[in-house]
Amino acid sequence: MAHDPTNRSAFAGPLFLTVVTGLMALSGCGPSAGTSRDKAKPQGDEHSAEVHMDEVQRQSAGIETTVASAAPIEETLHLVARVASNEDKIFHVTPPIPGIVQAIHKGLGDAVKAGDPLVEIWSVELGNATSSWLKARASVSAAEETLAKSKQLFAQRLETLTSVLDGEIRVARKIYEREDELQQKAIATIRPFLEADKELQRALLAKDRELTTLAAERDTRLLDLEVVLREARIEEVAATERLRALGLEDAAIETLAEPGQRHGSLLLRAPGDGVVLERHVTRNEHVGTEDALFVIHDLSTVWVLASAYEKDLARLRPKQKAYVHFDALPGAELTGEVSLIDYRIATATRTSAVRIVLPNSPLEGWPIDLPLRPGMFGEVEIVVESRTGRVVLPEAAIVHEGEDNFVFVQTPGEDGSYQRRPVQVRAGAHNLVEIVAGVDPAETVVVAGTFALKSLARSEELGEGGIVGILLVLGY
Repeated sequence: MAHDPTNRSAFAGPLFLTVVTGLMALSGCGPSAGTSRDKAKPQGDEHSAEVHMDEVQRQSAGIETTVASAAPIEETLHLVARVASNEDKIFHVTPPIPGIVQAIHKGLGDAVKAGDPLVEIWSVELGNATSSWLKARASVSAAEETLAKSKQLFAQRLETLTSVLDGEIRVARKIYEREDELQQKAIATIRPFLEADKELQRALLAKDRELTTLAAERDTRLLDLEVVLREARIEEVAATERLRALGLEDAAIETLAEPGQRHGSLLLRAPGDGVVLERHVTRNEHVGTEDALFVIHDLSTVWVLASAYEKDLARLRPKQKAYVHFDALPGAELTGEVSLIDYRIATATRTSAVRIVLPNSPLEGWPIDLPLRPGMFGEVEIVVESRTGRVVLPEAAIVHEGEDNFVFVQTPGEDGSYQRRPVQVRAGAHNLVEIVAGVDPAETVVVAGTFALKSLARSEELGEGGIVGILLVLGY
């Protein structure tokens, strides 16, 4: 049966044995023709080695390099973290009065806006309070109407009395004027003239007396009615405040006097925007003032709570920049700042909570709103120092072997020749590291393909003449 030349798995095993056997036969298990071993091994470092690759091997291994140079770097403190609701924006909805649940308008997971109806409760206490309010309002209306009618009646009485008294004065004045004329002509005696003058003065005094008496009576009566009205208004205000205390809004109170209204029914509304994360109510259930019927979380912002060991607290400050990553959102990085370092230390874990407040905005690749969910786990990198590093490289350039760190530095003037060199590293943010010692500025360092170089160097140390490393570079 013929082998498919494109099917590598069909002949990789035999080809691998053939290549290994041929190379071992040619080399006698010594160094391979394409590799020289330990050409520039520093004294005192048994792991330092120089490996060589030709152009084909470099392309197959994906070797990439960069020139070492100084660059800004942020030293960070890595902390595990979890998402929590913003406790400043959690709403507990409790009834202000006991009652029976009549209708439920929202359920678990429902998004609500401030003012949205949640649940309707019927309460005897609210019904009694409503009756008291209606009675107080009716008393105010009656007192206002009585006062207005009394003012109108007194105005009419004053007008009538004034007209009558003015008529008497006019008659007395005419008699006086006639007697005065007769007296001037010396036709009549003095007595009728004096009597006419007396009657005129009596009429004028009578008007003043009668009007003053009526005004006093009016003022006394209206003052009493105003006192009654004021007391009724005080009762109305008290009844209104009672309804407000029981949970009715002003708009709802104003509708209580409308025909057909069912008194004693209270509609609880959402106190703010958010999502219903808890609901503890069913229809026809009796609820009291201590029952939390709904718990609404405003998730437009969330708290990211990182756990910092007490030994690290001295490095933390409010306003420090923080980079946040979540297990559920690979590749996404959110930026915030430290808003609070908890004053308490948990006795079980010896850690303190470090709070970062983040907006819960839509994220690319997350198909629904509010991607940051309470309980999510992640990692926080808090920037504890910003500086210019002497040599800054991508973390991918570092080769880790146990507790030791290495890089591969290209030998000056020799393409394809790389020296494995131990380095001292200080980690930074965004997968950058500072090389404290081991690499000088302007040296060329491998940043991709280090695994192939490491394998090639290790195969030489194992005495296999670079066979395993070459096969790895070739993809076998």
